[in-house]
Amino acid sequence: MSSGYKNIILIGGGGSLGSVLLKALLSEPSFNVTVLARESSKALNSIPSTANVIKIADSYPLDDLVSAFKGQDAIVNAITSFSVAEQLKFIDAAITAGVKRYLPSEYGLDNNTPAARDLSVVFRDKGLVQDYLREKEGTGLTWTTIACGMWIGWSLRNNFLGLDYKNRTITLTNDGKGPFSTTTLANTALALNRILLSPAGSANQIVFLSDFATTQEELVQTIERLTGEKWTRKSINTAEAIPALKEAFNNGETFAGYGLINIGFTEGSFSGHFEPAKKLRNAELGLPKKELEEVVREALGEVGHPGF
Repeated sequence: MSSGYKNIILIGGGGSLGSVLLKALLSEPSFNVTVLARESSKALNSIPSTANVIKIADSYPLDDLVSAFKGQDAIVNAITSFSVAEQLKFIDAAITAGVKRYLPSEYGLDNNTPAARDLSVVFRDKGLVQDYLREKEGTGLTWTTIACGMWIGWSLRNNFLGLDYKNRTITLTNDGKGPFSTTTLANTALALNRILLSPAGSANQIVFLSDFATTQEELVQTIERLTGEKWTRKSINTAEAIPALKEAFNNGETFAGYGLINIGFTEGSFSGHFEPAKKLRNAELGLPKKELEEVVREALGEVGHPGF
């Protein structure tokens, strides 16, 4: 059995996910953590001094990537969703530099299904990155992807899963009863650390995580019960919304891309519900158990709701 990795380089360490992963990585004393940051990144000043920082041109020159990756055991990528296709260059550089493990920017649903890839260019590109990693398994580079469903706290803060906290409104996908898996950001980050500490059991695998599955309707009912506030319900019909959003996205409207991603999680049939068929690794990785009410309470506290 291989020992844990020591030298970890994180890409995208200033984002809403990357900053959480960075905090977790820095909390593990056995890790030597480096952040690869674009020269134009506005998050450079927010990176803790306990992390090494390597600046790189925004175009990610291949030779500079190879230089940054030399001596690293593992690469953790957390770049933004609409840039995930850039990772093919990172993978090539990782192979040249002799990196042992690559963890791509995933953290969502199962991007290997035709339906998911057809729905969203982000799901398609994430799936193609996984395909490319499988093609490169003979080079000595191993890979692990983390599929964790969606984060409720993040969604409440960022108006995702149809939630609009400010206006106490939820936009349901169809009837709002499509099931989807969820994991807290804290458990996602803890799983990452545990994988890097004991990497043998996750080589060339998708690690599925889920604290629990829920639906939009169950989620909003829980918010209403805990707060005593009634939320307004709207809905979209996916038979109409999907073609319209695809057309808008193809015409350059980025918001439509997020709409398609949202449908991928909330409609219920686009591989975002792991419990029926996937082997969940929460217990194996020693992740704390979470319940819906507990997570919603934490999420309400994060948005500053009175009493939470």
